[in-house]
Amino acid sequence: MGSGHAPLGLDGGVAGLQQGPGSGSWDKPYHLPPTMASIPFLHPALLGVAVAVGIAWSALAPEKARGLLWTGLAAALGAVIAGLAGWVPWFGQLQFTAYALLLLVGFGLAFWIARRRARVVGIDPDHVRIQLAIAAIAGILGARIWYVVEYRREFPGPISDFSGWLAQAADLDRGGAVWFGGLLLAGVAMVVHTRRAGIPLIAWADCTAPAVLAGLALGRIGCFFNGCCYGASCNLPWGVSHLGRTVHPTQLYESLACAILTVVALRIAPGRGAAAGWALIGYAAWRALNETLRGDYDVKLGQGFSLSPLHLTSAQWFALPLLTLGLWLVWRSRREAVS
Repeated sequence: MGSGHAPLGLDGGVAGLQQGPGSGSWDKPYHLPPTMASIPFLHPALLGVAVAVGIAWSALAPEKARGLLWTGLAAALGAVIAGLAGWVPWFGQLQFTAYALLLLVGFGLAFWIARRRARVVGIDPDHVRIQLAIAAIAGILGARIWYVVEYRREFPGPISDFSGWLAQAADLDRGGAVWFGGLLLAGVAMVVHTRRAGIPLIAWADCTAPAVLAGLALGRIGCFFNGCCYGASCNLPWGVSHLGRTVHPTQLYESLACAILTVVALRIAPGRGAAAGWALIGYAAWRALNETLRGDYDVKLGQGFSLSPLHLTSAQWFALPLLTLGLWLVWRSRREAVS
């Protein structure tokens, strides 16, 4: 780090550029508070129960009972039962954070892209709305579950205090989510729905691949402001400050990479699987590389076992099947083009 330079700050969700006198830049940091607003509301854990019950109902209930009204009633009933049983608190504080705001904007951008792509291959826009609603709910749930499993040291407490533990685990507005967990559960949910709705799966994958990447590009900026997913120590001019150390801004690296991959995927016509294939190949390769720059966790899954003698992270292992699937989709699309 050069003389007179201080890195961009991430601590506690605060971001800013602090440089010495004469640098020609900011001499005081700008601030984005981790919590922009907080209001009394239903407890996040109670809302989480409602979401989980709603997903289960929409997947398992008879077709005639899968409408919005019945799903909403089932979700509300599940939350009420959980509250009455004392499993989760009734009320708490609902916090509005930069992390949550960027996630919401990311979902909106993903919906807009997928809807436009779907029209090209003749998929009903109503299916896009339903699919992305399912993906959003399942993705958030899966990302949080994976986070709780992999970082379970952050959720201490006796088993007898199940209510308190669940409240911490469901407190999404404070951040803490693993992208691959969300991708896995959202992917399974969308595959199940596309098959039941008669939507061409490969064409739908081509529609959603750039949409997901665009949403992730914004979500990683949210991670930056949240102070999670940070990098290992570095001495580069663009290094950022986190907990007193200068580290790689790996969140912003990934945001830029996903934005580039989005543009590439959007330039490939949907329908044959090539767009989804190249998106998977590009992201899997990038994520495996970016993991080597991460500094927020070691190569262990939670407190348990080392994943392998290769010292690969869980994300690098997950990137391998994504890379394989991407290669297969590209091969399949080229074979169809020839035939």
